[in-house]
Amino acid sequence: MRKLISGLLLLFIASSAFSQSQTLKGTLKDTSENRSLANTVISVLTKKDSVLVKFARADKDGNFKIQGLKEGSYILMVTHPYMGDYFDNIEVKAAAPTDLGNVHLTPKSKLLSEVIIKSGTPIKIKGDTIVYTADSFKVRPGANVEELLRRLPGITVDKDGKITAMGERVTKVLVDGEEFFGTDPGIATKNIRADAVQEVQVFDKKSDQAAFTGIDDGVKDKTINLKMKKMAGYFGKVELGGGLPDKYNNSAMANFFKNKRKIAGYGIMSNTGQTNLDWQDAQNYGGASDNMMSGVSDDGGMYISFGGGGDDNYNGGRNGIPQNWNAGFHYSDKFNQGKNSFNSGYKYSKVIAPGITKTFSQTFLPDTDPWSSNSTSDNRTSTNKHAVNMTMEFNLDSNNSLKWTSRFNNNSSLADVNYSSEMLDEQGDFLNNSTRKSKTNADKNNVTSSLLYRHKFKKLARTLSINADFNWISSKSEGILYSLNNYYKNGILDDRDTTDQVNITDNNNNTISSRISYTEPLMKDFYMELTYGFTYNNSKNDRLTNIKSINGKYEETVDSLSNFFVFNRLQNTPGISFRLNKKKHNLTFGGSVDVNQFEKKDLTRDTTVHYNFVNFIPRANYTYKFKQNESIRIGYNGATTAPTLEQLQPTRVNTDPLNVYIGNPFLKQSFRHSLDAGYNFYNVLKQKSMFTNLGFGFTDNAFVQSSIIDSAGKRTYRTVNADGNYYIRFYSDYGFKINGSSWGASFGPGFNLNRSVELINGVKNINNTKSYSVRVSTNNYKQDKHEIWLSTSFSLNDSKSSVNTQANANYWSINLNGSGRKTFAKKWEIGSDISLQVREKDPRFPDANNFTTWNGHLLKRFFKENQLELKLQVNDILNENRGYNRNFSSYSYTETYYETLQRFWLLTVTWNISKNGKPATW
Repeated sequence: MRKLISGLLLLFIASSAFSQSQTLKGTLKDTSENRSLANTVISVLTKKDSVLVKFARADKDGNFKIQGLKEGSYILMVTHPYMGDYFDNIEVKAAAPTDLGNVHLTPKSKLLSEVIIKSGTPIKIKGDTIVYTADSFKVRPGANVEELLRRLPGITVDKDGKITAMGERVTKVLVDGEEFFGTDPGIATKNIRADAVQEVQVFDKKSDQAAFTGIDDGVKDKTINLKMKKMAGYFGKVELGGGLPDKYNNSAMANFFKNKRKIAGYGIMSNTGQTNLDWQDAQNYGGASDNMMSGVSDDGGMYISFGGGGDDNYNGGRNGIPQNWNAGFHYSDKFNQGKNSFNSGYKYSKVIAPGITKTFSQTFLPDTDPWSSNSTSDNRTSTNKHAVNMTMEFNLDSNNSLKWTSRFNNNSSLADVNYSSEMLDEQGDFLNNSTRKSKTNADKNNVTSSLLYRHKFKKLARTLSINADFNWISSKSEGILYSLNNYYKNGILDDRDTTDQVNITDNNNNTISSRISYTEPLMKDFYMELTYGFTYNNSKNDRLTNIKSINGKYEETVDSLSNFFVFNRLQNTPGISFRLNKKKHNLTFGGSVDVNQFEKKDLTRDTTVHYNFVNFIPRANYTYKFKQNESIRIGYNGATTAPTLEQLQPTRVNTDPLNVYIGNPFLKQSFRHSLDAGYNFYNVLKQKSMFTNLGFGFTDNAFVQSSIIDSAGKRTYRTVNADGNYYIRFYSDYGFKINGSSWGASFGPGFNLNRSVELINGVKNINNTKSYSVRVSTNNYKQDKHEIWLSTSFSLNDSKSSVNTQANANYWSINLNGSGRKTFAKKWEIGSDISLQVREKDPRFPDANNFTTWNGHLLKRFFKENQLELKLQVNDILNENRGYNRNFSSYSYTETYYETLQRFWLLTVTWNISKNGKPATW
């Protein structure tokens, strides 16, 4: 009986699978010459609402096969660039595969005038641009653009809103070709409704210079442009959320459209970690991704960081747990039949971020046993930011244009910090301990303005461009520092010092630059570009430190901690380059001569030093296109980096009395060599993509640290020049759809090698860090049913230091993330996401460093178009969320823990408003 039941069950499953998955096939022919039509797009649409179900391309013989169709009635649509669109009603039956035989298409040139050709292809490829017809990809009523992007083949959106298209990170999202609240991708994708979009266009946005001349200069940004439907009206949403303990998350956004005019505004008030509408700005407060990452930091140290859960726009409390007030306004319009445009925006944010950071570390000096230290920092930071941007563009005539871009930013902050630390030797005896209190007010202003004039001559590709830029930065701060420091010898108090001072800084940086570019066609597809650049930079840094005088006021100047310094730089850069643009390949090669004149003025000591540098900066880039969607590229770039004013200024900075920095006025500029190679492939219809990148670089006269650490653990350090720094980095990602299913998957290995040089107590230390990693992810989406996403990564990390083998480390780490949501009873949705962070235990640190963060929600939608949503969510159900960072530098090993958002619940009501396609009344 058991075998019979099992057999019947298997038979039922097999018959069900068979009845649910059928095949449609056929062969395409040209009616005029009866030839096959390779690469023609065949799409199957639902008969009820013309929504895309499946699609494929014909092979070289014109044959096509579409699998996984359910039994029923469909619309067949066949499209080819030179053929009239073909439509037919078809029936897919359960009995056997549906064979359409020969399907004949008629060339557009042969069509009679009375024949009507329908349009509405779900996916079109126009040159380098992929165009998705938005209405062909069904999303739930009231869905935003981010949900629409998740449905488009070749585009992925992760849980933090970061967008990847054809294997490359999307850096810009435009609305009708214009910036929308600056270049923040998330503001448009999270807050514009999907039903307001006509097309989604994906392309590599060239630089203004390349777009104007038609000559590729290698500068490209993966960009999405949302082409809006012709409408006059408005849409927006209001969210009100509250919960325990003491949590709130409120936001509102409204968008008004009329022809080319757009007006939009938004506001946010939250203490759940949401600091802005997008993932980029969240990084300023430690935010965006909550994944664990490992790699190599800028100073050559290896790091592994875990960002906790909570809101998508918040990561691990690295700069505190923010309370946020945020608002923005956008206005844009086009005039004079679209020849002239105006685009502007204003953003304001206020963030109060209290937080506690605890650090545990071990220090390894040459030929000594390790010293242990721990510290606690209790800080409260308040920040106010204003940002204004404006762009005006004038097409004077068909050959002349003018573009003016200006931006203003203001950032004022108040930081209140209570800090304590202690350092112990290998026997557990004190080397030092310290308590420190500081309160600092800072104000920073920045104005940038750019004017670009472009002229086309009558001869094709002969152009002239003149660019003028101005940049002004002003940064002022005033802070009180009180520190009590104890120093021990053999565990017995040996010395004590107290720091009680006011630090005042006044920094100004002014830059004026101009660039002239002239292009000349030398022969077909071969061009020459002559350039000349001029830059003048004036930097002034005043640092004043006062201690209390007899009257108890901070009026007595400490000469060793005060300095007035000026750094001037005059740069002339003539250059020449050549470009070969062919259908299959693109080659750019050339270089420039960088002539620098430096002037350093130490006004305190009344000394002036002049010195000059001349560098040749070569550049070469080669791209070969196997197909329109497959290419390989290789490039070399050289670049100089001048030392900063802070690195040059010859004064002691004792804001951390146990780590005192001294400027080095003898620093030379560094020169960086970078070689990169990559391979990129994508197939939208088969939903396959591959992206790989291999990079190698080294630096001459690199800026490295030279540290002197005494027997009590006090460090004095400065920046010096050294050779020997280099890196090798490899990244890859292969994405595909699993045949015969609705599951998508991707995987890719990665590798990082970094070699860095540093001086410790006069001993040269070489630190080599390596990281091997592999990442695997999968996802499944079914309209009105469910969405599942899983991702895991495994990495092996190795760090070796020549100064002391006890500083070496070797460990593994695993990161597992998953999220899902299920729709039931049409209007109900349940969802959850989980993040598991596991890393190999290091016996040098006792605290636990494995965490699981689990969030869940229940959502109910109301009304026909889902205008109203009610959502109950619980964040960090297990109450294990914890910010964590592990770092290996050349002579220390540090684990840092950040106070983060832990368990809370939130009840949110969302109201979506819309009035599209109607005459505007505002």
